[in-house]
Amino acid sequence: MQAFITRLFFLFIFFSGLLVSGCGFHLRGQIDVPESLMRMHVKGSDVALVHDVEKSLKFSDIEIVEDGDNAALLDLSNTSYVKEVIGTNSSGIASNYKMTYTVNYVVYDANQEVLQTHRLNQSRSLAYDASAILVFEREEVFLIEDMRKELISQMLRRMSKIE
Repeated sequence: MQAFITRLFFLFIFFSGLLVSGCGFHLRGQIDVPESLMRMHVKGSDVALVHDVEKSLKFSDIEIVEDGDNAALLDLSNTSYVKEVIGTNSSGIASNYKMTYTVNYVVYDANQEVLQTHRLNQSRSLAYDASAILVFEREEVFLIEDMRKELISQMLRRMSKIE
Protein backbone atom coordinates (compact mmCIF):
# COMPACT_ATOMS: atom_id res chain seq x y z
CA MET A 1 0.00 0.00 0.00
CA GLN A 2 2.82 2.40 0.87
CA ALA A 3 4.53 1.68 -2.49
CA PHE A 4 1.28 2.58 -4.26
CA ILE A 5 1.02 5.90 -2.38
CA THR A 6 4.67 6.68 -3.14
CA ARG A 7 4.15 5.99 -6.88
CA LEU A 8 0.99 8.08 -6.86
CA PHE A 9 2.86 10.95 -5.19
CA PHE A 10 5.67 10.88 -7.78
CA LEU A 11 3.16 10.71 -10.64
CA PHE A 12 1.42 13.76 -9.17
CA ILE A 13 4.73 15.65 -8.99
CA PHE A 14 5.62 14.63 -12.55
CA PHE A 15 2.31 15.70 -14.06
CA SER A 16 2.32 18.92 -12.04
CA GLY A 17 5.72 19.73 -13.50
CA LEU A 18 4.45 19.04 -17.02
CA LEU A 19 1.41 21.22 -16.44
CA VAL A 20 3.45 24.14 -15.10
CA SER A 21 6.05 23.93 -17.87
CA GLY A 22 3.38 23.74 -20.55
CA CYS A 23 1.45 26.80 -19.40
CA GLY A 24 4.27 29.30 -19.99
CA PHE A 25 5.22 29.65 -16.34
CA HIS A 26 8.45 31.59 -15.73
CA LEU A 27 10.32 32.39 -12.58
CA ARG A 28 9.57 35.86 -11.26
CA GLY A 29 11.87 38.37 -12.89
CA GLN A 30 12.51 36.42 -16.06
CA ILE A 31 11.13 37.91 -19.25
CA ASP A 32 10.70 36.77 -22.83
CA VAL A 33 11.74 39.33 -25.41
CA PRO A 34 11.93 39.20 -29.20
CA GLU A 35 15.11 37.87 -30.78
CA SER A 36 16.09 41.43 -31.74
CA LEU A 37 16.45 42.32 -28.04
CA MET A 38 18.54 39.32 -26.99
CA ARG A 39 21.71 41.46 -27.26
CA MET A 40 21.37 44.78 -25.49
CA HIS A 41 23.38 47.76 -24.35
CA VAL A 42 22.12 49.64 -21.28
CA LYS A 43 23.08 53.27 -20.76
CA GLY A 44 22.10 55.74 -18.11
CA SER A 45 23.33 58.21 -15.50
CA ASP A 46 22.01 56.32 -12.44
CA VAL A 47 24.79 53.77 -11.91
CA ALA A 48 22.85 51.67 -9.39
CA LEU A 49 19.81 51.49 -11.70
CA VAL A 50 21.92 50.53 -14.73
CA HIS A 51 23.72 47.83 -12.71
CA ASP A 52 20.47 46.34 -11.38
CA VAL A 53 18.81 46.42 -14.82
CA GLU A 54 21.80 44.67 -16.40
CA LYS A 55 21.71 42.05 -13.66
CA SER A 56 17.99 41.44 -14.26
CA LEU A 57 18.48 41.23 -18.03
CA LYS A 58 21.31 38.72 -17.61
CA PHE A 59 18.99 36.65 -15.40
CA SER A 60 16.63 36.51 -18.39
CA ASP A 61 19.46 35.25 -20.64
CA ILE A 62 19.84 38.58 -22.44
CA GLU A 63 23.42 39.29 -23.44
CA ILE A 64 24.71 42.66 -22.22
CA VAL A 65 27.14 44.26 -24.66
CA GLU A 66 29.18 47.44 -24.85
CA ASP A 67 27.96 50.44 -26.83
CA GLY A 68 27.21 49.80 -30.49
CA ASP A 69 28.09 46.25 -31.49
CA ASN A 70 24.83 45.88 -33.50
CA ALA A 71 22.68 45.52 -30.39
CA ALA A 72 19.46 46.94 -29.01
CA LEU A 73 19.70 49.88 -26.63
CA LEU A 74 17.91 50.53 -23.36
CA ASP A 75 18.30 54.24 -22.61
CA LEU A 76 17.83 55.09 -18.92
CA SER A 77 19.37 58.57 -19.14
CA ASN A 78 16.38 60.42 -17.75
CA THR A 79 15.97 59.35 -14.11
CA SER A 80 15.34 61.34 -10.97
CA TYR A 81 14.97 60.91 -7.24
CA VAL A 82 13.16 63.63 -5.29
CA LYS A 83 12.62 63.85 -1.53
CA GLU A 84 10.12 66.50 -0.46
CA VAL A 85 8.72 67.52 2.91
CA ILE A 86 5.02 66.68 3.28
CA GLY A 87 4.60 67.30 7.00
CA THR A 88 6.10 69.24 9.87
CA ASN A 89 5.79 69.01 13.64
CA SER A 90 4.66 71.82 15.96
CA SER A 91 8.22 73.26 15.97
CA GLY A 92 8.27 73.53 12.18
CA ILE A 93 10.74 70.67 11.78
CA ALA A 94 10.12 68.21 8.94
CA SER A 95 8.42 65.07 10.22
CA ASN A 96 7.29 63.35 7.00
CA TYR A 97 8.84 63.08 3.58
CA LYS A 98 7.61 61.86 0.23
CA MET A 99 10.26 60.17 -1.89
CA THR A 100 9.65 59.79 -5.62
CA TYR A 101 11.82 57.79 -8.01
CA THR A 102 11.08 58.43 -11.70
CA VAL A 103 12.50 56.61 -14.71
CA ASN A 104 11.90 57.62 -18.30
CA TYR A 105 13.22 54.90 -20.57
CA VAL A 106 13.41 54.24 -24.29
CA VAL A 107 14.05 50.88 -25.96
CA TYR A 108 15.69 51.00 -29.39
CA ASP A 109 16.28 48.08 -31.72
CA ALA A 110 19.67 47.49 -33.40
CA ASN A 111 18.66 49.92 -36.19
CA GLN A 112 18.02 52.67 -33.60
CA GLU A 113 14.26 52.60 -34.20
CA VAL A 114 12.18 53.30 -31.09
CA LEU A 115 10.32 50.22 -29.92
CA GLN A 116 8.99 51.48 -26.59
CA THR A 117 8.96 54.63 -24.47
CA HIS A 118 7.59 54.83 -20.94
CA ARG A 119 7.69 56.95 -17.81
CA LEU A 120 7.52 55.02 -14.55
CA ASN A 121 7.13 56.41 -11.03
CA GLN A 122 7.36 54.94 -7.56
CA SER A 123 6.65 56.89 -4.38
CA ARG A 124 7.08 56.12 -0.71
CA SER A 125 6.48 58.13 2.42
CA LEU A 126 9.01 58.28 5.21
CA ALA A 127 8.51 59.50 8.77
CA TYR A 128 11.37 61.41 10.39
CA ASP A 129 12.24 61.14 14.06
CA ALA A 130 15.12 63.37 15.25
CA SER A 131 15.96 60.87 18.00
CA ALA A 132 16.55 58.06 15.47
CA ILE A 133 18.56 59.63 12.66
CA LEU A 134 20.50 56.46 11.80
CA VAL A 135 17.28 54.46 11.52
CA PHE A 136 15.85 57.18 9.27
CA GLU A 137 18.90 57.05 6.99
CA ARG A 138 18.84 53.24 6.77
CA GLU A 139 15.12 53.24 6.06
CA GLU A 140 15.58 55.83 3.32
CA VAL A 141 18.25 53.67 1.63
CA PHE A 142 16.02 50.60 1.95
CA LEU A 143 13.04 52.43 0.42
CA ILE A 144 15.13 53.74 -2.48
CA GLU A 145 16.31 50.19 -3.24
CA ASP A 146 12.73 48.92 -2.97
CA MET A 147 11.47 51.58 -5.40
CA ARG A 148 14.31 50.78 -7.82
CA LYS A 149 13.48 47.06 -7.75
CA GLU A 150 9.79 47.77 -8.38
CA LEU A 151 10.62 50.13 -11.27
CA ILE A 152 12.87 47.51 -12.84
CA SER A 153 10.17 44.88 -12.46
CA GLN A 154 7.62 47.15 -14.16
CA MET A 155 10.09 47.99 -16.91
CA LEU A 156 10.86 44.35 -17.65
CA ARG A 157 7.18 43.42 -17.71
CA ARG A 158 6.55 46.20 -20.24
CA MET A 159 9.56 45.18 -22.32
CA SER A 160 8.24 41.60 -22.49
CA LYS A 161 5.21 42.98 -24.39
CA ILE A 162 7.37 44.30 -27.26
CA GLU A 163 6.73 42.37 -30.46
